[in-house]
Amino acid sequence: MTPADDRLGANEPPRGGAERVPGAGGVVFDRHGRVLVLHHQDGAWVFPKGHPEPGETLLEAALREVEEEAGVRATCPEPERSWTTSYRNPRGEEREITWFACLTDAEAPTLTEATFPDGAFLPPAEALRRLTHENDRALLSQVLAAAGEAGAVRDPQQPDGTTPVRESGEPYPEDDG
Repeated sequence: MTPADDRLGANEPPRGGAERVPGAGGVVFDRHGRVLVLHHQDGAWVFPKGHPEPGETLLEAALREVEEEAGVRATCPEPERSWTTSYRNPRGEEREITWFACLTDAEAPTLTEATFPDGAFLPPAEALRRLTHENDRALLSQVLAAAGEAGAVRDPQQPDGTTPVRESGEPYPEDDG
């Protein structure tokens, strides 16, 4: 697993002395191992993320943002594992986002914000193709690599403790489809 202090690179290098604005988000997998991606109104395909509210931990912010932006309730079975990306947004702010691998029982997002008119759970290989930003593709690759160490994202709610993660998108034997 890559610890949060390992940076995944940035769209542009940080400006000298610029303070980074913190954020938090979720790389959310459903019970079939598909990953949640959202289609931003600007055309970009991204993961749900946002700013923490006062008194909120980064994990609490990530789970809240997933629910607000995608209408999906998620959990983070391994909150001690996180990844960090950095970038400069279009307003020129330096952002530092802490990401958590999350799980949900939801079958589809329930989108209610005009900012995100579309979204879906996609097989990881399709999500990698669809994600707009290199930082997001690198993040998903690292989360998948970490999950691949055990073949799955750890889920203490499942009988064997895992949720399958397969890049091909092929059904698992226990799936009907």
